[in-house]
Amino acid sequence: MKNSIKKILIAHSSNDNYGSSKVLISIVNILIKNGFDIYLILPHNGPLSDNEIIKKAKIKIINLGVFRKKYFSFFGLINRLYYIIKSSFHIKNILKKDKIDLVYTNTSTIISPAIAAKFLGLRSIYHIHEIPSSNSIYSRFIVNFLNYFSDNVIAVSNAVHEFWLNRGVRGSKIKVIYNGFKYSPKPKKKRPKNKIIFTSISRIIPYKGHSLMIDIFEKLYKKNSTLYLKIIGDTLPEYKNYLSDLKFKVEKKGLSNNISFLGFQDDVMKMLSKSSFFIHLPTSPDPLPTVIFEAIKSKTPIITNNLGGAIEILNNGNFGLIIENNLINDSVEKILNFINNKKNQNDNVDNAYDYVCKNYSYEKFRKKILNLFE
Repeated sequence: MKNSIKKILIAHSSNDNYGSSKVLISIVNILIKNGFDIYLILPHNGPLSDNEIIKKAKIKIINLGVFRKKYFSFFGLINRLYYIIKSSFHIKNILKKDKIDLVYTNTSTIISPAIAAKFLGLRSIYHIHEIPSSNSIYSRFIVNFLNYFSDNVIAVSNAVHEFWLNRGVRGSKIKVIYNGFKYSPKPKKKRPKNKIIFTSISRIIPYKGHSLMIDIFEKLYKKNSTLYLKIIGDTLPEYKNYLSDLKFKVEKKGLSNNISFLGFQDDVMKMLSKSSFFIHLPTSPDPLPTVIFEAIKSKTPIITNNLGGAIEILNNGNFGLIIENNLINDSVEKILNFINNKKNQNDNVDNAYDYVCKNYSYEKFRKKILNLFE
């Protein structure tokens, strides 16, 4: 395949194995297999660098001045500005030295790659995974930045697309490309006997809703003592106290025997195969939680809420149990009814599997990504 674009610089905001990093792995794999030379910038060392696909790219570690909540203060923003300016010049030199044709930035929390691309007149693509609904100043800044510094914006879900479109990103720039996944024939699921295991998998940060989940589980446990909750995931350094508070909350409620914190786990599918239900209750919109797809692949019934992209994955919420965060008692009753309705669970997992195979296929994702890059 002959491409006018051969060399692509990709910048990513983290070095981990969570959702947006998994999407990055897919994109790097697609591009390399189609003859592109990939230059990858990561903000620090971490487990993503050890991925076999990622190692095929030419990797550089550069502090990109990633936007995090802990930097939203006067001195924090000065810190970010310093690293953004520094990394912009560094990336500009890389673009010139290696004769890069296109810059792709994965997540809206980094801006220096697009600034460097603008200086040199290179095409810039953004892949947006965020819905920063709680920070209007930040979102307004990113809207103006995207309108001026990007040529194309990929939104991972309709929820993400509508959020940024409504705040002013030009409609001509932004389009939805759903993440794509490979699906094997429907697996057979053996659910745990004699106990009911809820599994939560996500990074442990406040908006993922673990505190609310513990409150709901406490009420469920009072109705049924055979329930267990496994919380899988680690946290960021700035949220270590939050994680400690969650563990103390569990201990104070006398639920230490039934709620366990297992940290980060490499084999998510193995953990889900031993689960009765997957539960995910963010307190603000979660753009498109990748782990929902993994729960569907494992044929694990899903309990989630009406915030963000999860209801899109479940066909407007038809193929999972949707609850509302502010109606805790009502949600508890719905979950208890769902636990007892095996037919509903089986119908949901089968329908969800068929739906995502059709609408979130790897082949669809591959074609759309290649069309955009070429």
